[in-house]
Amino acid sequence: MATETQSIDPALLSDLVPIKALSPDHLQELANKSSLCEAAEGRALFKSGDAAERIIYVLEGQVELTTESGISRQIAGGSKMSKLPLEQGKVHQYTAIAKSNVKFIKVDPNLLDIMLTWEQSGGYEVQEIDTDNSNDDDWMSRILQAKVFQRIPPANIQKIFMKMEAKHFRKGDFVIQQGDEGEHFYLIREGKCEVVRKTRKNPEGVTLARLGVGDNFGEEALISGGKRNASIVMLTNGVLMSLSKSDFLELMNEPLLNWVSFSEAKEIANGQGIWVDVRLPAEFQSQHLDGSVNIPLPLLRSKVDRLEKNKKYIIYCDTGRRSSTATYLLTENGFEAYVLKDGINSVDNDLLVS
Repeated sequence: MATETQSIDPALLSDLVPIKALSPDHLQELANKSSLCEAAEGRALFKSGDAAERIIYVLEGQVELTTESGISRQIAGGSKMSKLPLEQGKVHQYTAIAKSNVKFIKVDPNLLDIMLTWEQSGGYEVQEIDTDNSNDDDWMSRILQAKVFQRIPPANIQKIFMKMEAKHFRKGDFVIQQGDEGEHFYLIREGKCEVVRKTRKNPEGVTLARLGVGDNFGEEALISGGKRNASIVMLTNGVLMSLSKSDFLELMNEPLLNWVSFSEAKEIANGQGIWVDVRLPAEFQSQHLDGSVNIPLPLLRSKVDRLEKNKKYIIYCDTGRRSSTATYLLTENGFEAYVLKDGINSVDNDLLVS
């Protein structure tokens, strides 16, 4: 059996794909919750058919991956291929045998996916506020004109306004703070806010956008299950309408997300639908669906205007977490978009290309 320790230097993770895309803080957190393991020559790291509870990266030594049909390949620690997971998916398609003494890392895929989604879904389009209308009293009418509400069933809209709570803020108040858990979705009824994010280069924070009456925020952390990726600060006194996470997911998120199985997605694609992979380029290059285009989630907002409104889009990632965030964004902007249920982890390896 493999021996396992719990202490990992984050530097061991910093060159691995897609882990290297994480911020230093998340890299440290992932290192704290990952395992450094060793296996003697001849030992199995995992077997075909086993549940894939962890992602494995080879640091030292050599591992042979073999399918049930006998097809095999070898991965050596320190090679280019060792920067990628030995295998991805819910169930192992290969049996992995140590061909020498091996040192490897085990990472929780769910935690990694949450961190990637949190960090990659933080883009905001900088908006100029129309000051002539920012004090418009008919805030409900302005909100209902938003594309996102045009796709929600009328019965849900009525429930949304019934369940919303008015919250009063003063100039300078933080509505949400970067790093907090996501608990509410907000609509601006009165006042103005700014979106600020702290980065390693700008620890004091960078202003990403200005928001006014009728704008909304807070949905990304609720959809992804991650933490807030930016802070919202009041520029003026104001009133925000707050919707709880459970009500948002039930009344706003689910009606906008069209989940489809792989067979259903193929039918849409055959009808001239477009596969969109929202993972990072290195993940896409490692393994993707044939014919798909790669638009990483962090870049999706900036590329929305280049997409054709008369097309259908099937969005996927590894698990469905990042793609559900991307699909909400596209639907919010008036596109017909679908989420591949469980992502490509549910697709047979022989249907993927690299």
